[in-house]
Amino acid sequence: MNRFAYILRKSPIARLFAFALAIAAGVLLLLFLTRSVLRKPVLTEIAPSVGAPGDVLILRGQNFGSSRGFGYVELCGNRLTESSYVSWDDDLIKVIVPGNTEDGLVYIVTRAGKSNPEFFANELAIPVEMPENPMFSVPIISELSVTEAFVGQVLTISGRNFGSNRGESNVYFTTYTGSEREEKIPDLTTAGVASDKKLYPGFVSPCEADFDFEYWSDNEIRVRVPEGAANGSVFVATNEGRSVLQPFAIKSRAGVKNLSSQHTYLIQVGADFYNIKGSNDAAVTIHLPRPITYSWQPQAVLTESVPEPALLEYRGSSIFQMTPADKTSAKNSTGARQNFVVTSCGIECEIWKDYVMPFREKDRMLYKTYTRSDEIVPSNKKAVVDLLPQIIFQVKNPYRQAELVFDYFVDNYSVLPKIRNGDADPLDLIKRKKGDAYDFAVLYAALLRAAGVPCRILSGILIDADKHSRNHWWNEFYLEDYGWVPVDTALAAGMDFKPFQGEHVAGKPYFGNIDAQRVAFSLDYKVLKQSLLSNKTVSMPRSFALQSIWEESSADVESYSSYWIVPAVLGIY
Repeated sequence: MNRFAYILRKSPIARLFAFALAIAAGVLLLLFLTRSVLRKPVLTEIAPSVGAPGDVLILRGQNFGSSRGFGYVELCGNRLTESSYVSWDDDLIKVIVPGNTEDGLVYIVTRAGKSNPEFFANELAIPVEMPENPMFSVPIISELSVTEAFVGQVLTISGRNFGSNRGESNVYFTTYTGSEREEKIPDLTTAGVASDKKLYPGFVSPCEADFDFEYWSDNEIRVRVPEGAANGSVFVATNEGRSVLQPFAIKSRAGVKNLSSQHTYLIQVGADFYNIKGSNDAAVTIHLPRPITYSWQPQAVLTESVPEPALLEYRGSSIFQMTPADKTSAKNSTGARQNFVVTSCGIECEIWKDYVMPFREKDRMLYKTYTRSDEIVPSNKKAVVDLLPQIIFQVKNPYRQAELVFDYFVDNYSVLPKIRNGDADPLDLIKRKKGDAYDFAVLYAALLRAAGVPCRILSGILIDADKHSRNHWWNEFYLEDYGWVPVDTALAAGMDFKPFQGEHVAGKPYFGNIDAQRVAFSLDYKVLKQSLLSNKTVSMPRSFALQSIWEESSADVESYSSYWIVPAVLGIY
């Protein structure tokens, strides 16, 4: 120690070196003490986290320092320049986002160190889903395979945006009286209207019962020209809107068809159920028939339903469920009622019988379905097969065959004043020469099917001038390249009926020419499936709809009673 003191006294260089060391030590001590007092900045929030150049970016946290000093903000990899700072406080900094900013991390840097990062995104660089242009989503027809065709002929529609499956989408053709109404249909960009026929007055769509749809994909549709189509236009409608109307014409080979008189009815359909007994799980399910929509019955709109059905529409019916707890009166009863506004039209067919050809497309589903024997049309029964040649002889023309059978009914059979029991055999008509309208319709269909002429039974109600309704059945037979021809053998044979004042059926009454005093509930026979295989079912064979199931009761139902009303006419317009 003495030697170190001696060196300092004798050497000026040693004294200078010692003085420098002392200063350095003091500086290091000062830096250490300052560092220990300053705290590292903490960034808790940035707002907005997604912004654009020019926006004011707010940074919240703590330990930023009361003034910027040597501090700075690092934004997305860039140190902000002097001009970017708006304000700097210990817990709040405001900066302007510069123009060259992209996505990245935000830091605050002070003498105490670097803060934790927060993420900032430039909204101008974020992919944004653009609103879909309706012109790129609505169906577009690029080509029709033909621009004129016969009813029943296959039309191929090419284009795009039809949808991978049909769903609620549809094809529409101008109908008999539709050409002057085309300008009233919705704009092509109107979405959600694919299956709402009320929006397309004057147009008819292909029918499931006629097996008109053959193929559907996003860029191609194959569909048969439907019954009721007339010269005018065709278009495709989906839930995204409709295509542009394409001109389309109907060719005639065997004749022409027109709608004649028209009536609109307010119809009530319903049933009452009494004394439903059983456990809490007991339930009675009813299938309440709905009026159909077709070319000659273009409107069937539900206006009221009491109560609300469990299922509004399934295979032509509304489904209701009744339980022992459901009671609407002191008589321990419950029930269901539905009101419909239905428009029905008369039909006038002008057929050039010499130009009617035998069926060529015998592999077509319509032909196979309506020429075979089924649950209610016994066309293969010996009594039918034996009677047929006595009526049509060697005639091969399907129109003449249908006419000969019609004339035979008018000349040989009479109509009973009351409807027979449901289990009565319709073929009794052959021997007894008397029957109700159901017997007439079943036997007529059986004879034509046995002859190879497609024929079906329509069921519904007949409405007389006093607004009285009754269950009724009639027929339609099909001519290739023409369509369906209506026939009502019971009315032609003299069934008691009071037409509206001034109502007139032109041509040969009830053969190809029919009135509008009827409402149809089914085209041919509908086979319905049970809700549960254990349910007991009830059928009603001679009623206003031809369907296999009307009522179902679960295994927990001990007993109940039911009463179905003939659909009532509440008004005629």
